[in-house]
Amino acid sequence: MSTPSQSMANLSLNAPLNGLAHARLPAWTLPADWPQQNGEPVLADIHFSQGLITLLTPSQASNKHLWNLGGALVLPGLIEPHAHLDKTFTLTRSRPQGPGLLAAIEAMHQDRQHWTPQDLRQRGLRGLTWAAAHGVTHLRTHIDWFDPTPPVAWHEMAALALTGLTLERVALAPLTLFTDVNSADAIARAVAQSGDSCLLGGFIHSSNWNPSAMANLMESAARWRLNLDLHIDEELSERANGLVWLADYLSRHDFPGHICCSHGCALASGSEQQAQQVLAELAKHRVTLIALPMTNLLLQDAVVGRTPRQRGITRLKEAQTAGIPTLLGCDNVQDAFCPAGSYDPLDTLSCALFSAQLNQVFDQQSRLICDLGALTGAKAQSSPLNAGSAANLVIFPGSDSVTWPLNSAARRVISHGKLTYQRMWNQEFTHES
Repeated sequence: MSTPSQSMANLSLNAPLNGLAHARLPAWTLPADWPQQNGEPVLADIHFSQGLITLLTPSQASNKHLWNLGGALVLPGLIEPHAHLDKTFTLTRSRPQGPGLLAAIEAMHQDRQHWTPQDLRQRGLRGLTWAAAHGVTHLRTHIDWFDPTPPVAWHEMAALALTGLTLERVALAPLTLFTDVNSADAIARAVAQSGDSCLLGGFIHSSNWNPSAMANLMESAARWRLNLDLHIDEELSERANGLVWLADYLSRHDFPGHICCSHGCALASGSEQQAQQVLAELAKHRVTLIALPMTNLLLQDAVVGRTPRQRGITRLKEAQTAGIPTLLGCDNVQDAFCPAGSYDPLDTLSCALFSAQLNQVFDQQSRLICDLGALTGAKAQSSPLNAGSAANLVIFPGSDSVTWPLNSAARRVISHGKLTYQRMWNQEFTHES
């Protein structure tokens, strides 16, 4: 149990907490009438009971029984909306022979000879552990699927588990597998029978474009009441048809589930008029757009010996202006698609801060790595810190709202009201003359 005037320096792991005092929360998590001071929200006290948030109030000096954060930045539990646990940590044995997306795909095809159950479990658990230690409470992984029947990785990823982290799986099948109606139905049926945490996906690119296959994909998902998460238009090409086709389809057909569209790089290559029309239609149907800045900055407009001319990121700000839910994902980590990468969402946000020229990063854009409702399509609530929500929070000691997410590797992770991870160091530096 936390003790009176408890400092941030003397709490042990797995210690239950009554709550947090003097926390600096982002503006998007707070009620519209929350008091301000010097242009920023005043500090907050967050009360816990049995692993849930019970009360959120402006800070009061009388809350001595709460853990005093002294104004440290705090976010709700982080999400990782787009990962590839089946591919992760394979770079040392499968380096691509050339630049760009298609060369990376070829390298991964060759690496699959190593995908034994033990190999998949070891790499997948390593990625999950990395994410959880940095504050991720919900992770969605795409899993390559090249046959109407589920691959080994589909079952092995389902067996992974970490306390406090929810894992979702997406069947990532090339669009060509949906050309045949029976094949499309078999994939959708297998996904539906795998459980509620499973979604249907598809790799949709100008290299495999087929409108009939797209229709089969959508219809099979609707038939089996599946949500969709599509790898769509991952290219900087005006020839990409995926999002244009999807917007037109949704304008003429009801779709019963939620749709996430990952990548959408081609939106940055087409005309302004076309992009606005597509975004307006996606907004009507609450389609979520997930940008993957790290991998796409490396793969798009990639030519040996030449600096890229284009950024490889979708129209993130325009999507937000249109009212489309938006998120950022890590995509690939240490594989043929992305030799670096990170399961720390703050690294992804730092990349987007510069590549997409984001502003109000802590107070507004931190939502890009925290908004679970945007990922799942759940009915939006005013804040993930409402009474009754899980007491899942991430504390960033030593950071400030101006420079965050930089200088934020140190952190403490609260899961269901308990301190579960911490990474700290001495903030004092000395210098010898």
